[in-house]
Amino acid sequence: MKLSVIIPVYNVAEYLPKCLESILNQPFKDLEIICVNDGSTDNSLDVLKEYQAKDNRIKIIDKGNEGSGVARNTGIENALGEYLYFVDSDDWLEDNCLEKIINKADDLKTDILIFGGCSCYKTDNGYKKQNGGYSANKLPKKYLNKIFSSEDIKKDIFRFPSTAWVKLYRREFFIKNNIKFQNIKVGQDQLPFFHSMICAKRIALYPENLYCYRKNRAGSAMTVKKKKNFSPIYVFYAIEELLKNTNKLKDYDYLFVNNYFSKATSWLGKFQDDIKPEYFVKYSNLLSHIKSEYPKGWWQRFNPTIKDGYWALKLKQFTAKIFN
Repeated sequence: MKLSVIIPVYNVAEYLPKCLESILNQPFKDLEIICVNDGSTDNSLDVLKEYQAKDNRIKIIDKGNEGSGVARNTGIENALGEYLYFVDSDDWLEDNCLEKIINKADDLKTDILIFGGCSCYKTDNGYKKQNGGYSANKLPKKYLNKIFSSEDIKKDIFRFPSTAWVKLYRREFFIKNNIKFQNIKVGQDQLPFFHSMICAKRIALYPENLYCYRKNRAGSAMTVKKKKNFSPIYVFYAIEELLKNTNKLKDYDYLFVNNYFSKATSWLGKFQDDIKPEYFVKYSNLLSHIKSEYPKGWWQRFNPTIKDGYWALKLKQFTAKIFN
């Protein structure tokens, strides 16, 4: 089998048909579609069974709710394809997406093939597509028409999209390096993004928007403006542990700290008021850890308070960088 498409499913019955049909109707047919029902309480499972009855390429794994990270890992454990591709259950693929990326990956023998996705907004007349943070025009142009490795992109690693659904992975590469999604509420794909990008020998870009990312779905974790979980802090420690375990901490130390601590700081400025004190304690412990372990960064001059809002934190961070 050539391809395993892995879809975590949780309370998306309204959106599943569009997602599944966009995959089933692809000209490329040599695939399995592993749908991991993650304890849905709506009729998502019924929708999956309805489509499975029509097409036996759909495989359903029904399990209790543990989050999309665990659901994706479950899909990987059951996958048989040469390649792995992760799709979110409220999104969909452009026509001929799969044939294009499979052919390109085969031609270039890639561990990771990275392409673009457009942002899609529901309108009265259908959907409006536009370039966004994951669109093909954001891919770093210096790497177009090249095959490159993790060694080539050490300083540029955060110029590539971190989300899983704009990447086609070779399954053997994923398994060999024991790449896993993190079991957290948001940002589950940060760890496998970083892990894969520091291990890959052959990476290439396909500069076309082939994925449709639904932006304005009510209830989506990505549409919540007030932050209310500690995911950026958990991501930081997971990345740090990964770098220590792979003996790559010296290669990425200040680069990874700057990126992931900045993310945790941004969340502090947007955090939900009633649980912000709890987040601030964990955030302060993280800052103390960073100041101790990474003594040359701008964070040595950075002293946030719990009362700081988003823009106050931005200003303090900017000032710390200027005077570092």
